[in-house]
Amino acid sequence: MILLTRAQEASERFAALLTLAMPDVEVIIAPLQEVRFVDWTRPDPLADVLIFTSRNAVVAAARAGLGGLAYCVGDQTAQAAQLAGFRTISAAGDAQDLVARVLMDGPRPVWHLRGREARGNVAPQLRAAGFNVTERVVYDMVSLPLSGTAKSALRGPGPVLVLLFSPKSAKRAAKALAGAKATLAIFSISEAVDDVAKGLEARARWVALRPDADGMLEIVVQVLNSGALP
Repeated sequence: MILLTRAQEASERFAALLTLAMPDVEVIIAPLQEVRFVDWTRPDPLADVLIFTSRNAVVAAARAGLGGLAYCVGDQTAQAAQLAGFRTISAAGDAQDLVARVLMDGPRPVWHLRGREARGNVAPQLRAAGFNVTERVVYDMVSLPLSGTAKSALRGPGPVLVLLFSPKSAKRAAKALAGAKATLAIFSISEAVDDVAKGLEARARWVALRPDADGMLEIVVQVLNSGALP
């Protein structure tokens, strides 16, 4: 049984990938957070180069009628930006890969549209390299209680595979899943997430082969097919 605690839309997207790869897998979607878009002002003058570290920021930019070139942290964010009409460059990795890719093209004015809780220090690193960076918080993540279905699954015996996609979601999961009777297996999208997830007691732990949804899918399928679950 796989437990997805990301926001509803993100969990549904990943669940679709899972069931496509493994049709018999049982997935419980129990969001511990939801996206809340916030009011924000468009900077003046307008920049035609944007930085996206999430799909949610892409949605906010599209709603505001923005366009132009977009540097994206990973391929899925780049795909969403492309569908929204942006010309995209994907760093195909994490925040540090994104910073490195933006630096390759030299200093210029850029916007970084992001969530309230930013990871990776993208803007400070670019400013230190001479970039004129304007940041705008365009969405927030609000905590939700664990669903009744998930609580039932966690009463045992398991195993329950808990998939964690950010340090913040790992913190929420550690709190919400405390005292679970089921045998837990933790899958983290990165080493940074795994470090936070150490607060969640588990029988086994794995880290994604790459810090993106495809890397997470690959490690989950690999473990399920290998019979390595506790």
